[in-house]
Amino acid sequence: MESNRETPETVASIRRRWGKLYTVTTSGDRRFLVLRDGSTERFLEHGAPISRDDLDTLAGPAARAAGLALAYRLLAGRDRTERAIRSALAKEGVTAPEVVGDIVVTLRRQGYLDDRRLASHYVRYAATHRPAGPHLMRRRLRAAGVDDDIVEEELRGAMPPEREREIALALARRKLAGETDRARAARRIHGFLARRGFSERVVSSICAAILRGALPGEDE
Repeated sequence: MESNRETPETVASIRRRWGKLYTVTTSGDRRFLVLRDGSTERFLEHGAPISRDDLDTLAGPAARAAGLALAYRLLAGRDRTERAIRSALAKEGVTAPEVVGDIVVTLRRQGYLDDRRLASHYVRYAATHRPAGPHLMRRRLRAAGVDDDIVEEELRGAMPPEREREIALALARRKLAGETDRARAARRIHGFLARRGFSERVVSSICAAILRGALPGEDE
């Protein structure tokens, strides 16, 4: 009579990731992110047996501790969106919905995860130090995973029409330095400002001024 007893899995490979964070792969091809401490030390030995209860621990409580440690490490460098943190956790094998949800809630409660703050900082920094129009900012924030409502509210507050025009004019003046051909200057500025995400209304207005021979910002 054959035994119904399952053969336990074992630790097949161990890879150090960052600091005390390791990736453990079992003989059953399951991958777990593990934070090295007294309770997980036994999982960081090649060939160590992994029982069903151990698998539950690695996917649950141990994954939560390791996932939080990973998130803290990522957020220490710069603000990140909730979507970016979820993606980073999934990439490292932390996928249980209840574990990921608990990590996200903990980070929000502690003030480490705030998509609105990230959007606000980005819009204001970009407007001053890396001049761009609202269309480009909108695309970048959406690509980062910021909710549309937050994106639009932050852009309305930081980039009203007069501010957009002011930034575009400053860029146009710098780009026009030494240019004498009005038509060529208008073409260059139109393409440049459009690529930087400024609205067609602002771009067309500045190009019209160039064709009239008026330095942008004057005689308008």
